[in-house]
Amino acid sequence: MCDYSEYERVLKFQNLMMDFELSFKSNKTYQTILEHTDIFNGIEYLDCIKNEFGNIYSNNKDFLIELCVKNDKYGKSIKSNIPSFTSCSPSNLRYIYHSLLILTNIKNNKLYDTDIVEIGGGYGGLCFFIHNLAKIFNITIKSYSIFDIKEASILQKRYLKLLDLDVNTYHINDKWELHKNSYLISNYAFSEIPRILQEEYTSKILNNYINHGFLVWNFIPVYNFIKDKRLHIEDERPNDGSKFVYVYPTLIKFDTAN
Repeated sequence: MCDYSEYERVLKFQNLMMDFELSFKSNKTYQTILEHTDIFNGIEYLDCIKNEFGNIYSNNKDFLIELCVKNDKYGKSIKSNIPSFTSCSPSNLRYIYHSLLILTNIKNNKLYDTDIVEIGGGYGGLCFFIHNLAKIFNITIKSYSIFDIKEASILQKRYLKLLDLDVNTYHINDKWELHKNSYLISNYAFSEIPRILQEEYTSKILNNYINHGFLVWNFIPVYNFIKDKRLHIEDERPNDGSKFVYVYPTLIKFDTAN
């Protein structure tokens, strides 16, 4: 479980800045939560992209680089020269890889017109890449809703607007409107928050609106956190020994013929 108090303090300060002044991506305190992927991890994520999504990578390399450049435009990213790719924040490679895993799963479940719910959205980086890569999979994202703490939601809305995206940003206690059969995303977030908050998300959102999803699960053992779903679990890639896993909740289809 993480202590987000210092993270919130940084966010409050950043939210007072002008757009060109934003510097959260290079803030040391902020980097304890996000933007801490180093060059070596970035290269490993690029290898995963090439190995698992080789055709997509080779056919869209220039587009992927263009997205990295756009995502690095605000927040004063710390860039590294990624061999055979480009100079960018290595975190971009993690966002790309996770986006490709998510969009592949969405396509495999035939959710070509989908509503997405993300718990813990960072500054909106994953949302940005998913929106832009969805076209490669012929997927239409009808709505995208991010649940987070208040100060993070303010930054997400602002940052994504700078990148020409309009999304819904909420706190769990806000008045919100979601759609049935939404797709859940929560990378390094749901499993970090207190159990009582996990249970609140489950009772209010997951059990009522979610049929499929993708989570990067860390810190605690996986448990049956959502009803009537089968949990497919894979080791996180690249594997750095942390024992984090990918969790894919999938709707259990009951046989009603009998």
